[in-house]
Amino acid sequence: MTFYTYGYLTTHHNTWQYARIGLLIALLVVFIGLFVHYLRNRWNVKYKDLSIITGVLLLLVLGLQINSLVSLQSATKQSGEISATVQQAAKHLKVSPSSLSINSTSVSDNLLIKSSQGYYRLDYNTDGSAFILEKVTLENPKIKLVKE
Repeated sequence: MTFYTYGYLTTHHNTWQYARIGLLIALLVVFIGLFVHYLRNRWNVKYKDLSIITGVLLLLVLGLQINSLVSLQSATKQSGEISATVQQAAKHLKVSPSSLSINSTSVSDNLLIKSSQGYYRLDYNTDGSAFILEKVTLENPKIKLVKE
């Protein structure tokens, strides 16, 4: 079972996002350079073909980037919700949030919280506005802790 620390939930960033932005900027610079070179030398058609190919790649990466940004926004919202849940549970258990770990990065049923005091199960009410902490005992726990 995998548990995520509070620090991981609050600082987890997608590094591929930055690589895609860098690739997008590099393709844009190459596209502009090739297109300008084609406009200067209209007799050389290979620069026109290369600029079209680069433009198509640029549009493809841009589409992937937009799709990734939508996914990242959804994941950030879910991570914010679970971080708030960990903060509320820490307040209820009278410990700091950094000492807690949770078994999911999004709010769902059957959430478990690992604390220095033991393991707790979170049961949400039907509309998800409140929860109950119930102390549980895990049989043969095989815990993997994911930190920052």
